[in-house]
Amino acid sequence: LIDGAMQSEFVDWHHYLPCDRAIAVQTKLAGAPDPFTRSTADDAGWRWRIPLQTRLGNGHVYSSDFMEQDEALQKLLAGVEGEPVTQPLPLKFRTGHRKAFWDKNCVAIGLAGGFIEPLESTSIHLTQMGIQRLVNLWPGRGCNRSEIAQYNALMTADYERLRDFIVLHYNATEREDTEFWRYVKHMAIPDSLAAKLEIFRSNGRLIPSPEDLFTPHSWLAVMLGQGLYPQNYDVLVDRVPAQALLKNMQMLRMSVAKTAGSMPTHEEFIRRYCQASAA
Repeated sequence: LIDGAMQSEFVDWHHYLPCDRAIAVQTKLAGAPDPFTRSTADDAGWRWRIPLQTRLGNGHVYSSDFMEQDEALQKLLAGVEGEPVTQPLPLKFRTGHRKAFWDKNCVAIGLAGGFIEPLESTSIHLTQMGIQRLVNLWPGRGCNRSEIAQYNALMTADYERLRDFIVLHYNATEREDTEFWRYVKHMAIPDSLAAKLEIFRSNGRLIPSPEDLFTPHSWLAVMLGQGLYPQNYDVLVDRVPAQALLKNMQMLRMSVAKTAGSMPTHEEFIRRYCQASAA
């Protein structure tokens, strides 16, 4: 409806997020499942590896501007563990969002409203926010223009905040070994992300918004993990003696290690509390 009947304009983000294809395949689980999802950079995108109770979910996300489907499939199958139990499933997607999520009596929620590639699995969050904001502005018998404008502004801001965090993963790279990585490293980025990076480079500060899904800890993990460090630091850091800070960090590390050591492994927890039924 939003695309056909309403002909709502689509804000395309392909120039920021060039990945527009994916191939997914399931394989047999070999050994104990890891307690984490692994995302690995590839020549023209990235690959995922998601351990489930009885199988592994594998996928290759890539840009069709820089890689053909046959090569993407070959790379995926060459890198999986275990025997495939499903046929590879090719997928196409378009990054961006509707300029008007709410138009007259039609509201686009979830994938109807937009998509920001799979890297941080944000679709469920955006669907929930679309529902929550609609409920908060639920119309009566008519559709108030101010409510519609407010909804569209809030949803646009939600999408743009998440877009900036995903773009950071690519733009902060140190890689320049393929055409894809050279492009994302040197491409023009959104002004909002550029301002955030400038502040961080200047003094190490990250200014969060109450609406942020990803906290400063997540931003720091991506920035520092890819070698993006500030040129200076907050002067308040000097108020804490270095030895006192080191002692506190060591105590915290010991506390975490002690707690983790007393807990069951990931595999034991699944077997004890949520084991999958036999097929």
